[in-house]
Amino acid sequence: MNNTHFKKKQLAMSLSMAMGISALIPHTAIAEEEPAVNTDIEVIQVSGIRGSLVKSMDIKRQSAGVVDAITSEDIGKFPDTNLAESLQRITGVSIDRSNGEGSKITVRGFGPEFNLVTLNDRQMPTTGGRSFDFGDIATESVSGVEVYKTTRADTSSGGIGATVNITTAKPLSNPGMHASVGAKAVHDTSNVNGSDITPEYSGIYSNTFNDDKFGILISGSVQKRDNREQSMAVDNWIPDVDISSSPNLALTDNNQRADGSTWYPQNAGYAFSDNSRKRTNGQLVLQYAPTDNITATVDYTYSKLEFEKDGRSFGLWFNNGGNVNAANINENGTYTQVTEVGGDYSTNLNQGKTVNENKSLGFNIDWQVTDTFNIEFDAHNSSASSVGQDAFMLIGNTSCDSCDNSTINIDEKTADFSQGEIPLIDMTLTNGQAEILPSDMGSLFTSVGKDENTNELDQYQLKGTWYNEDSGALASINFGVSHTKIDFRTTTSYSGQLAAGWWTKSADWYDDSLFTRVDSTGLLDGFSGGGSDKLLNYYYDANFNDIAAIAESIDCDHPDGGLGACSWPADVNGKIQSGPIDDDHRISEKTLALYMQANFETEFNGMPINITTGLRYEQTNVSSSSLERPAANMEWVNGNEWSYIYADERSFSTGEGTSKEFLPSFNMNVEVIEDVIARFSYSRSLARPPVSALRSTTSFLGNPKVGQRKVAVGNPDLKPYIADNIDLSLEYYYGEGSYVSTGYYRKQVENFLVNVTTEETISDITDAFIGERAEQARADLAEAGIQPTDQAIHDQINANLGNEPGTPILGDTTDPLATFYVSRDTNVETANLWGWELAAQHMFGDTGFGVAANATFVFGDVEADRDVIGYQFALPGLSDSANFSAIYDLDGLSARVSYNWRDEFLTGFDQHSAPIFTEAYGQWDINVNYAVNEQFTVFFEGLNLTDETQRTYVRYSEQLLRANQYGARYNIGFRYSF
Repeated sequence: MNNTHFKKKQLAMSLSMAMGISALIPHTAIAEEEPAVNTDIEVIQVSGIRGSLVKSMDIKRQSAGVVDAITSEDIGKFPDTNLAESLQRITGVSIDRSNGEGSKITVRGFGPEFNLVTLNDRQMPTTGGRSFDFGDIATESVSGVEVYKTTRADTSSGGIGATVNITTAKPLSNPGMHASVGAKAVHDTSNVNGSDITPEYSGIYSNTFNDDKFGILISGSVQKRDNREQSMAVDNWIPDVDISSSPNLALTDNNQRADGSTWYPQNAGYAFSDNSRKRTNGQLVLQYAPTDNITATVDYTYSKLEFEKDGRSFGLWFNNGGNVNAANINENGTYTQVTEVGGDYSTNLNQGKTVNENKSLGFNIDWQVTDTFNIEFDAHNSSASSVGQDAFMLIGNTSCDSCDNSTINIDEKTADFSQGEIPLIDMTLTNGQAEILPSDMGSLFTSVGKDENTNELDQYQLKGTWYNEDSGALASINFGVSHTKIDFRTTTSYSGQLAAGWWTKSADWYDDSLFTRVDSTGLLDGFSGGGSDKLLNYYYDANFNDIAAIAESIDCDHPDGGLGACSWPADVNGKIQSGPIDDDHRISEKTLALYMQANFETEFNGMPINITTGLRYEQTNVSSSSLERPAANMEWVNGNEWSYIYADERSFSTGEGTSKEFLPSFNMNVEVIEDVIARFSYSRSLARPPVSALRSTTSFLGNPKVGQRKVAVGNPDLKPYIADNIDLSLEYYYGEGSYVSTGYYRKQVENFLVNVTTEETISDITDAFIGERAEQARADLAEAGIQPTDQAIHDQINANLGNEPGTPILGDTTDPLATFYVSRDTNVETANLWGWELAAQHMFGDTGFGVAANATFVFGDVEADRDVIGYQFALPGLSDSANFSAIYDLDGLSARVSYNWRDEFLTGFDQHSAPIFTEAYGQWDINVNYAVNEQFTVFFEGLNLTDETQRTYVRYSEQLLRANQYGARYNIGFRYSF
């Protein structure tokens, strides 16, 4: 194939697709193509699911580097209702789910924080971190999603795993009037208290006027969903609990660990939440092309996701100490069976609301200055905000042997983790009482909180392309400059734990009629150990507002009252009023980027070769400030008890950091024989450190007991993660829509974070424990022959000073500076990852049938060792994945059945540095469309057809952390095109 024909074929495909993928097509095709030429144009007349697969394959084939894509079947007709669920069918991409829907992506083993998401090549703001939530975006105006797995100089940096570009429809890219409206009925089989059928409405209108010089596109959608999320959870597995003081203990110890470590469950309980989700999306695009060489675009994109929950939980808390009757420790050191005497039963009433809102206003002007020179200017202001509010009320009963009018006592409580996917829990009551009664119920504790995350992003990009009209291998040169400013802010407000009634008397405040016994036999029936297997199959429910009103009315001065009205917030029920801000963290990043890229097209021994090579330079300046109340002194309270004396006023601490990076890239593809393409890529890419790690806070942790003075310090001068990437692939395109490919990639990533602890002094805080007064006290005690215990030293200092015994002692100028263990994140670790990607797609001629399958196998020296105690470096998200789809598309009937699987992977670490794993998960989905005529289409969708469940655990599978159960979801609807 000669170069001219190759360019004409590229132009033809870009015109026939009519969907904003021009960034993937070399600009030389536009510059050199003669407008009157039609003989070489190859128009692809495909539609439906098959058409989407064919177009996606063509993008993969024509791209510089390794690029995969999913494209719209037609305007307003993306293949899925959720972008993340579409992306999981791309080789190397796996997803995280939230509330049963696709949310965030992992690419080639790199989690959400390591992948950059752009909208029409513009960086998108995120809240609370750098991971983008695809659940916020509806798909009606999306024309395609491109996943760049290799880096180019003209691509925004920030993605080590991949850069994902979401493209939206533009009116001048598809001249004429096009419009469609759609409606859908959604049935979530898990729903209980919400609506069994919820609606979704969508519409898109695109038209051009004045000889296609002016265009307008408007799209919008509103989607609602009600569902129930069921779960069982253990909040914490406590290491090395000492139960030896328990009388009459029956212990079976099968621990085979050489270090003898053990883990004991803190609690175990069931929970469910009735959720309501509403997603609103809209987009307005205006385009004006006064001449053939100039196109101006103004666009506004809006999305809002509102999520509300009304939840309940009930279960048992353990004391983890001297009241254990019986226990069994397995070979891994896990307490798989425990029985304790007494303790608490509780029911949690909770409500919450989260609102995520995204806005983006952009301006773009594209000017073909001459036949050989193009310039493009793009600017946008985008924002993202997330506001989360929650309130909970803990009701239940507690043990009290000596209390009058107390709530009922628990005799024994048990948990068995040795069988089933979730543990069996049960309890017996004193005096032979069979069940807890409404008269036993009262209020215990409550709390309210509010978190708000905002992100303001301003970006300006100037891009240029020079096309070489002369003969030679150099086809074009791209160059550009950009400036990006991102402002993150996180604020939190929290009431703390408030007493909403007096523990031993609270039942007297609440009428029995407020509480209703609910049978929970069917809860968690998707797990062994759940459903009818459960031993504890009831709980007491109450109206949240009724309980909160009584708690608020309790007189704080009443002799039997709790704290009640003097501490209960005036407004609850998920609508927390703005109150004092507990935390306020602000981080600003300014990045200046310059790039130059050369594109070559040539032949060697008859083999077409395309090379793209370039260099990108980036400089990022970080400034951070955090509101804090620093410690001004330490107080030796008594014995070994210490406390901090904090400054009277809070102030903002500040910090700064700078990084400068050169990012080279080289991408080459060779058509070794007809339809067989070999690729080689090398690039250096970066991802920026977690936003929370860049804070400038100095946090004093716990009480400053001797030997336990711990301080955590933020580090705004962290370097970005730097990856050197190599990709090799071989692809065979043997028919329309049919290909096989295999690829190998390797990444060496530097600057992973490690929390490093050093001994330091802070400000002028002094240590009374080792000062002149303490040394004199020790000398006095030695002379008197008294053992110099902490208490004795404290008493002697006070005696020497003439103070009463027990008087707190403050550090003063005669004392030396105190030494603290200061921990901060530091760039230390280097990691190596490599993997294989296999993909195949085959269309069975004109039969309408086709299949697509892929698998990714990921390896690396970053895997967690579940037997290691203490800190270890490992990369969350690393897992194999596989996907399979079978399609049929003929005579108006279009159908796809797909299975998406992800192997077990490391989720993160708990508070004891123990690894948390998410078990393997696979899901079957179906999508069927039938075109009644050219305008009217009806469709049916089914997700999670086999009611799959999700499970996470700590260290070993028996150490359950959380088990989630949702259900299948079915959609039926229609779409009408004009």
